[in-house]
Amino acid sequence: MKIPYLARAFMIVAFGTIISRIFGLFREIFSAKFFGTTFIYDAFLLAFMIPNFFRGLVAEGALSTAFIPVFTEYIVDE
Repeated sequence: MKIPYLARAFMIVAFGTIISRIFGLFREIFSAKFFGTTFIYDAFLLAFMIPNFFRGLVAEGALSTAFIPVFTEYIVDE
């Protein structure tokens, strides 16, 4: 019973990842078309790096790896 649930969860995550990569590709294509290699695009990339750093830290980094088990234990204890 757990295998179909696990396979379904895997497919949802895989589909979301593929869609995210496709949107990222389109973002890069449109950015190159509209901005080219100008200082405006460099400023955009620099401004984009700051929130992207925090997203990586919270959603994909060590903080989430440490937080999720502690939070799960807290929820189970409540």
